[in-house]
Amino acid sequence: MASRYQIKEAVKILKQAVEENFDTFKSALKEDLLELEKYISHSDDAYKVLNSDMGKSLQMGFNDKFFETMEVTHHQNVSNFIETWVLKQSDWKYPVVYLCPTTLMYTENGIKTNLCYILSNRFDMGYINAYLKTKNVILARQYRHKKLEIHGDIPDMDIPHGQVGSVICLDYVPYLSLEQVRNLLESFKNILKPGGSAFIHFSDADQEAEWNHVVAKKHTYLTQSLLEQMAHKFDFECEFYHIEDFYSFASIKKPGKLDSIKAGPTKIEKI
Repeated sequence: MASRYQIKEAVKILKQAVEENFDTFKSALKEDLLELEKYISHSDDAYKVLNSDMGKSLQMGFNDKFFETMEVTHHQNVSNFIETWVLKQSDWKYPVVYLCPTTLMYTENGIKTNLCYILSNRFDMGYINAYLKTKNVILARQYRHKKLEIHGDIPDMDIPHGQVGSVICLDYVPYLSLEQVRNLLESFKNILKPGGSAFIHFSDADQEAEWNHVVAKKHTYLTQSLLEQMAHKFDFECEFYHIEDFYSFASIKKPGKLDSIKAGPTKIEKI
């Protein structure tokens, strides 16, 4: 079955063909394409309105209680993909930030960094240490726990701005409003060093399986093109990946280059 993205691309191509000399079919085809384009555009606009601000996502039940009870598993291919990206980023040894509303999976890789922040309302430091021990991470002195602000803001008091090498955000954005996603991207721009990057799991409503989740109100509405537009407003470079027809990921990079872990001092916080 064709995805909404493929249909949108097909409409563009057919509209271009209409401009050629297919006189026999031109008029009827052009009218049908305009109607189809209008229908898709109206449905997209309707879901944008439904998921425009934080209040809308909270009304759908995507609140702290939802994240506290949600259980997360990843298929092997998805897990391998995430693990590979996380390991490559942690090799820089810059401070790393994990947004963990639902799971602590992959946070054990933070042991390779100089400082690892875990943002979560579900897990405290005791729970984090217990999880790390199951992964044979015993002396986890570089780990810090901070609250996860559901509105998307990450204050400088929690995470020093301009000091972070990478951000890992999994199983969170598919349940946020467009307003919260914009706030989150702005926070990523603030906390990342020049050349730093964020790895974001999101739900692309232009993919068939993910669109079905939006219609069933299991995910909020977001598409690759919308996320890319928001990211470009903050000067991020974007790469997108789709794994197993259901998992969509964005790797967004802040302009600049990561040269050395000595390029700027990391703020010291009281323990």
